[in-house]
Amino acid sequence: MDLASIKKFFASLTLQKLVPVILIVVIGLLLVKLLLKLFDRVLERSRLERTMFSFLRAAMRTLLYTILVLVAASSLGVDVTSLVAILSVVSLAISLAVQNALSNVVGSVTLLTTHPFHVGDFVEIGSDSGTVEEISVSYTKLATVDGKRIYIPNSDAASARICNYSVEGRRRVDLYIGVSYDAPAEKVREALLAAAQHPKALQDPAPLVVLNNYQDSSIQYLLMLWTASGDYLDVRFAVNEAVKRELDARGIAIPYPQLDVHFEPQKRNT
Repeated sequence: MDLASIKKFFASLTLQKLVPVILIVVIGLLLVKLLLKLFDRVLERSRLERTMFSFLRAAMRTLLYTILVLVAASSLGVDVTSLVAILSVVSLAISLAVQNALSNVVGSVTLLTTHPFHVGDFVEIGSDSGTVEEISVSYTKLATVDGKRIYIPNSDAASARICNYSVEGRRRVDLYIGVSYDAPAEKVREALLAAAQHPKALQDPAPLVVLNNYQDSSIQYLLMLWTASGDYLDVRFAVNEAVKRELDARGIAIPYPQLDVHFEPQKRNT
């Protein structure tokens, strides 16, 4: 549309043409406000995450206002077809420019709809592990046990292998202990079960000790006990220390690899 066409368009505007457009805009704004309220109620009943709630509401708001602008322009005699074509080209250019950002948005939608984890869960995403602090539109933020913050792009998080350690509410602590071949099995089992009597260790299911493997220098036992997900590290470290204490109290040795080398003197040829 050239300058002359624009001047001709504005010159053709009369009160008779503007009144219907104004009514359309006013009624349209009221309808948009009403539809957004209804949409908010639907989202609240769906119990979506707040991040997802805000994203969907912003998308719906943009869509409704775009439709209102197109209807108003059409009532003024503007060629909406060309306007739609221009908007399509602009949206395509924008989408190509922010392709990575859009892939993260799609990833956030995937995470917030499939719910592989929630804020507060301890998870392992790919090679990174930590407590989920935030699921934003672009990144998932993890707090590691050693005080670091990891920001994982949602596109990577949605396609990665996710292990959620908190979803079941409890975790099993597995401790592998090697003891001397000379130690009686019942005595070892008694020591390990005594070490498992931690205040935060669950008794249902009860701690279990099994003979796991015969190794070169030791017999390997496996101590299994359950605890709440949030107490996992505390229980693991405390019980691991208690194992050494209980074995020492019973005189059970924890061997280490040894190599005996024997030399035979060579016989001299006479």
